[in-house]
Amino acid sequence: MYFAQTFYIITVIISVKCSDVCKCLFKIGDREFELYRLLVKKPRRVEELAEKLGKDRSTVQRCLNKLVNCGMIKREQVVIKEGGGRYYVYQGMPPEELMPWLNACLERWYREMKKAVNDFRGF
Repeated sequence: MYFAQTFYIITVIISVKCSDVCKCLFKIGDREFELYRLLVKKPRRVEELAEKLGKDRSTVQRCLNKLVNCGMIKREQVVIKEGGGRYYVYQGMPPEELMPWLNACLERWYREMKKAVNDFRGF
């Protein structure tokens, strides 16, 4: 039984995708990651995203705020010249810019896990 459990854990670890790492490190879900992928390709407004995803504007707004707060996307204010007012355009951070931070987080996580395993001896 021990080997079966170990094999399962190793299989799960081997099949991890970059999206899984981002979801774990940034504490986001599938919906937020889907938004990030759309915004890396092209900057968009909330209304446009809500329509494209078939979701309520407030749901999309909450997801966008989460992505802005964790640094995966940027929000830029656009002022409307005629008639005043403003709106926001959201853009995903290029993966190349996120990768150094992701790698640093993973290295720190690895060091902490290795320390925890080594501390197991003193159990």
